[in-house]
Amino acid sequence: MLLRKPGAFVAATFFFIGTFGQAVFGADEMTIEDYIDEARPYLHHSCQSAWAASNEDPDEYVAMMNRFVAIAFINHDFDVQRIDDAPEADQEKLRVLFYNDVGKRCEEHPDRLLAGIVERSIEYALKEMDKKRQLMR
Repeated sequence: MLLRKPGAFVAATFFFIGTFGQAVFGADEMTIEDYIDEARPYLHHSCQSAWAASNEDPDEYVAMMNRFVAIAFINHDFDVQRIDDAPEADQEKLRVLFYNDVGKRCEEHPDRLLAGIVERSIEYALKEMDKKRQLMR
């Protein structure tokens, strides 16, 4: 269960943090349908059931999340290049915002769909970064 192993979840998220954009859209060309097909078998999982389905393996849990991140980027037409081009400090802030939000949402609602949590957390993190950037100008 996800909530009983918070250390493993944190390790999984920090593993994913290092490759935010690259893990989502790697070197191989994939179509939107390919990304959807990769995510489809996992779309029914909640935060809790995804952790159980991964056999509490942080790498597998992150792989599931990566599939959802790709779909969220496609759904919202997010510009991955914008993230890749951002200064490393901004990328790190984005990652921390994203993973803190995923963790908070999954802790509060372990039975909610992980795909939805990931999507909302990406939206939240990007909006927060935009607000901070405007305040810093």
